[in-house]
Amino acid sequence: MKTEPIKIPSPKGDIAAVVHRPDELTDKLAILCPGYLDSKDYDHLVGLAHDLTAKGYTVARFDPIGTWESGGEIADYTTGECLENMKAVLEYMLKARAYKQILAGGHSRGGFIAMLYALREPRISAALAIMPPCSLIRRGNEWKMEEWKKTGFKTSKRDVPNSSDYKTFTVPYSQVLEGAKFNVLEEIGQLKVPVVLVAGELDRVITPAEVES
Repeated sequence: MKTEPIKIPSPKGDIAAVVHRPDELTDKLAILCPGYLDSKDYDHLVGLAHDLTAKGYTVARFDPIGTWESGGEIADYTTGECLENMKAVLEYMLKARAYKQILAGGHSRGGFIAMLYALREPRISAALAIMPPCSLIRRGNEWKMEEWKKTGFKTSKRDVPNSSDYKTFTVPYSQVLEGAKFNVLEEIGQLKVPVVLVAGELDRVITPAEVES
């Protein structure tokens, strides 16, 4: 297996990605989107990329625009822009090889994005969503949303991969309003490809019951 960091041009800036290639190339491609404000380089996404590569997939994991090593501003980190990022990565990879089996996958919000993209892109042949929310506005989190609305922004910290440092993101409330337009449950009946949903029994953020719903 070979890995290669790449930069993919997009209207909002370059998308930072890492491509994993199996020793024997096949017609299978997987595109992986990380969770909310997560890095493409977190161990669980890297491990998933290795597992898929062992199954013959060429895998591209990427940082959405506005986060980590990609260009743009945090204000660009919207659901609609993440869907555009998936498209940009797909088009870039297809220029190099005519993949016939294309999997859209991700963890948490990335899984949510993967399912939405599979609904919108007929070339996707399967979706993989690990602990995905049904909507970015979730039941039980209303008080957090109200606080976010009052201040106009929300500050979140994320661990820097392979480091004791952390990165701070200040996310505008406008992203809540934009994200509220997307709800997988309202569209899932239109999905025409196989979907694998993965839930963790001990997960308290995205519970198995929410994934099952």
